Amino acid sequence: MPEITILKRPRDEAVITQRMFFKKTARGKVIKVLRERYLRDDISCGVNGCKACSATAQTVLSHSGDTTHKEFPTGHYILPDTNVFLAQMDLIESNYFTPPIIILQTVMEEVRHRSLPLYSRLKALTTTDERKVWVFYNEFRSETAIVREDDETPNDRNDRGIRKAAEWYNAHLTLAHPPIRGQPNVALPKVVLITDDFANRQKAEKEKIPCISVRNYVDGMKNSDQLLDLLSATGSDEVEPTRAVAGRTALYDDYLPMSTLVAGVKAGQLHQGHFNANQYNYLEGNVPVPAFTKPVLLVGRENMNRAVQGDVVVVEVFNEREWKAPTDEVIDQEGKPSYDTKNDDAEDSEEEGDDLMVHEHESKALRAEHTKKAPAEKQPTGRVVGIIKRNWRAYVCHIDSTSLTSSNATSLGLQTVFATPVSRLLPRIRLRTRQAPSLVGNKILVTIDRWEITSRYPEGHFVRTLGKAESKEAEQESLLLEFEVPYRPFGKAILDCLPPEGEQWVVPPKSAAYPEWRDRADLRDLIICSIDPPGCQDIDDALHARRLTNGNIEAGVHIADVSHFVHPETAMDNEAAARGSTVYLVDKRIDMLPALLGTNLCSLRPHVERLAFSVIWEMTVDAEIVDVRFTKSVIASKAAFEYGEAQLRKDDPKLNDNLTQSIRLLNSLAQKLKAKRMAAGALNLASPEVKIHLDSSESSDPVDVEQKALHETNSLVEEFMLLANTSVAKKTQESFPQTSTASAAPTYKL
Repeated sequence: MPEITILKRPRDEAVITQRMFFKKTARGKVIKVLRERYLRDDISCGVNGCKACSATAQTVLSHSGDTTHKEFPTGHYILPDTNVFLAQMDLIESNYFTPPIIILQTVMEEVRHRSLPLYSRLKALTTTDERKVWVFYNEFRSETAIVREDDETPNDRNDRGIRKAAEWYNAHLTLAHPPIRGQPNVALPKVVLITDDFANRQKAEKEKIPCISVRNYVDGMKNSDQLLDLLSATGSDEVEPTRAVAGRTALYDDYLPMSTLVAGVKAGQLHQGHFNANQYNYLEGNVPVPAFTKPVLLVGRENMNRAVQGDVVVVEVFNEREWKAPTDEVIDQEGKPSYDTKNDDAEDSEEEGDDLMVHEHESKALRAEHTKKAPAEKQPTGRVVGIIKRNWRAYVCHIDSTSLTSSNATSLGLQTVFATPVSRLLPRIRLRTRQAPSLVGNKILVTIDRWEITSRYPEGHFVRTLGKAESKEAEQESLLLEFEVPYRPFGKAILDCLPPEGEQWVVPPKSAAYPEWRDRADLRDLIICSIDPPGCQDIDDALHARRLTNGNIEAGVHIADVSHFVHPETAMDNEAAARGSTVYLVDKRIDMLPALLGTNLCSLRPHVERLAFSVIWEMTVDAEIVDVRFTKSVIASKAAFEYGEAQLRKDDPKLNDNLTQSIRLLNSLAQKLKAKRMAAGALNLASPEVKIHLDSSESSDPVDVEQKALHETNSLVEEFMLLANTSVAKKTQESFPQTSTASAAPTYKL
């Protein structure tokens, strides 16, 4: 046997690569855990032409960095800390914010732990081709890896790791740009730590690390005017506040500590749920909780306590004597009584008594309305005492022109205005901007940053303009954003998941050597057709029916096998899961999958071989199921019909070919299946569909609306899709009884 040599690792290296800690298991047992990291010295810095890194290492950062910033004329790269990404992502994502960015592994992991939505945005930023972004794995590079010290908090440990990486980068750049003999020394680019943590900046300055706050950095950029409005009010310790809090009377109660909230919910003294605003009465909201059959009613601003639609909140329920019933009165923020609007000043320059007076007027109005309610209509009533998770995002708004005073109606200086959300479920947002006059009349995106206990309204920052209000483009994008429909073009990482053959991909010849044919049934000889709405491009289902020699009927539903192209946990799989479905607008569609799949390789086009999943029944002429089988398959559809075309073919007595007979058999079975389903108690929830006719010119504006005609063939497709779903549900329940919630027997109730 060959001799094996075991090299003992030096003790000082073990300190860096090992970390021992104690962990309590679910059963309360304490165990010792030893975690190791394997460190390397060949992790690239990402700078083009770096002499100190491997010549074959991947790089994305330019050799000299960005030389346009007035503070760093010799070139620089920015290295933001975690809080910059948590608070200033709108700034980072802006097309006007283009410096080369170094993102540390420490920062990526901390963002992932703090906010998954922001982590998804950060990951997307690292894969875009338009930006120069480099992810540096500082936790695995031997010179930048650190271990948490005994008296150090996790946050302090991460801050120290970020400073360590910034220090290493600046030292490393001297190696990346070695001096050339006979030539004068050239000033080197810097790696600049961007942080709004004052203590972290102090430590960085003491360690001679170039650092700067977000606001000061943006001030020095050549396009600072477009970027200053994007600064979050919560992120920068130098962002000018909308109003000094000192000396102001609190309008709301402080939230209870998180530990108190968790303990209260666990003990049943407090209750957790999602806050729902009342779109017809901005002074009411409710929180459904498991402990009560009716939601907990929240009456008045002070009891809603700065909760915003969708927030996960904790509520305290009042004594039953204080329970109330919801009002029927419509109270709109934009149509408020005069006692409210006269004190709404975006600059918040009224005396502090004005806000209290408004609260008192609102309370009196609500009390008068609640006294009209019968005791039987009352429901649990309470107040918000804490927030578990905020649901803040970018909201579609418009600038309230009345919040611009006559003195600043045309000024381009910094001023505070009200942004009114399109959704009636949201409060008005106090916004500080330098471009208020130019934003009036536009749809804009605004993000909420904070809501102080002394302010009646939340504060936010401007994100971007969508366009003129009532223009088709702005209104269309507003709808997509308001309902959180992902609509951006597919990124490079997603498109890289497509088959390299592109449109030339075909099902290979039948052979066990090809994985496409593994465990697949060859159904290419069956008379299969598809029946879809007019203009359908993504044909995802097809059907067939034929008589068997024993007098029964074989019927089949064939669904496009998307899983052959979309593999689990890939960029395309994650994007498709986020989109959920293809969204159809009046003049365009927003695809769930790239068009190569949705309208080509995964579309069951006629006369083309395609991969599918098939469910095939043997049924009696009375639509009683005798047998059912499920299989992967290869099919070749013989025709693609619109509903009207299939109806005409079925009704034409002159036609008696195999394809027409198949449609007639399917229709006969569908009628009997529907009769059984309705007899079992199913509800018919169908509503009329409309078709919008567009102008044939370049404008593509809508010119007419027509109600779609319903045919027997519409119901034919619907019944077989329902039958396929119920059959698959039964099969799933039989195969996975421990993890399936399907009924033990097939059901025909909707």
